[in-house]
Amino acid sequence: MTDKPLIVIPVKAFSLAKSRLGQKLSPDHRSALARRLCEHTLHFLAKWFPDHDRLVVTASPAIARLARRHGARVLEEPVAEGLSKAAQRAAEWACRQGYQAQLLIPADIVQLDETEIRRLLGAQEQGACTVICPASDGGTNALLTSPPDALPFRFGPRSAEAHREAALRRGLPCQVLELTHLRFDLDTPTDLKTLDALIQHHGGETPQELKKLWNLCMTPCEMTPWAAWLTTP
Repeated sequence: MTDKPLIVIPVKAFSLAKSRLGQKLSPDHRSALARRLCEHTLHFLAKWFPDHDRLVVTASPAIARLARRHGARVLEEPVAEGLSKAAQRAAEWACRQGYQAQLLIPADIVQLDETEIRRLLGAQEQGACTVICPASDGGTNALLTSPPDALPFRFGPRSAEAHREAALRRGLPCQVLELTHLRFDLDTPTDLKTLDALIQHHGGETPQELKKLWNLCMTPCEMTPWAAWLTTP
């Protein structure tokens, strides 16, 4: 039996990622953005949560190699069938391996925060339970399930509410944590506007990681004068 929750990171092939940004970003830009977010996620979790096993679920051999370089284990999917199926496969694997719980975190959170993730992990109760962090658009940006297969996964539009309802139907204790940083992923043109506003708020103190993401998301013609300094080394 493994006491610490397994941290699960599902990752689709970079060439297929960020399709909802198709009207704003070229395929190459979307692929580069997905890779940067994934690499940052893997590095962050390896640095701050080395005592937790980490499992990347992917159908991409290239992503599997990247995950192993960051010290994560890999569950290779025969074919990518969406986030809910990846979460189910991870839960089945986790149960076979003796994990009592799993924490699923997507690989596209803009600002990962150690304190928020520790709060999620610390919210696990004795026995069966679920902990949900909603995304800003009503999706689910983090989901802790104990046991790993405590409920059917329902990722997609308004999935935070769908997961909460699934937990309640099963009589599972369910906490919903509104976490500022974990709420913000990078999926839609609206998210790009949020990123732009976030960088304006930080101004000259903008973290380097945000600058890198912004540069991947903006073309020169879209850059406002105030932000030109972001493109300089």
